[in-house]
Amino acid sequence: MKKIILVFSLYFLGFAIPQAVSQNRFDASLFGGLNVCQVDGDDAGRYNHLGLRAGVGTSFSLSDDIHSPWRMIVELAYIQKGSHINSANGEINLQYVELPLLLAYSALEDHLRLAVGVAPAVKVGCSVTFGGVNDANQESLYRTFDWLPLTLSAEYLFTDHLGITARWENSLLSVYDGSGPYRFFRSNHGAFNRLLSFGLTYRL
Repeated sequence: MKKIILVFSLYFLGFAIPQAVSQNRFDASLFGGLNVCQVDGDDAGRYNHLGLRAGVGTSFSLSDDIHSPWRMIVELAYIQKGSHINSANGEINLQYVELPLLLAYSALEDHLRLAVGVAPAVKVGCSVTFGGVNDANQESLYRTFDWLPLTLSAEYLFTDHLGITARWENSLLSVYDGSGPYRFFRSNHGAFNRLLSFGLTYRL
């Protein structure tokens, strides 16, 4: 699985992004920032875990008119999620490679983009500790895929290239092998990533 991720990442960086920039309908961007996270279902809450998010993206107009306000955004990102479990002196650290797919509306001469979509992710690392000791059994229960994180995003450029971003993600399917896999039932025993992300973006 990690080899597949690496191959896709190299393709995205080495072929897709340059091809996108070479056409007027496309643009590309680099971004990085910090997340404040929680894992709903672990009794932690309050966005008390800090993580990183960084990656590359491209967007393209959904019509032949390059000035159309509607765009599709595709990104490839490394992201850290998790929680502090204060009641048990524990910590959950989850690392993912994610591929957000977002529908965006542009305004203010494309300096402002508001977007909604999903950010499917593949787990590439997991650590669960209690009192500084790893719990391998708990680690094995976190699923390889975070299939359906609902994503809301806002990006604002304050120059022609440099800007700020804010994002909210909330998993709709459990990332943990608990008894309740769906977000819609609050009485289940699943676990759901939720985070706020803030950072800088550089649009090429």
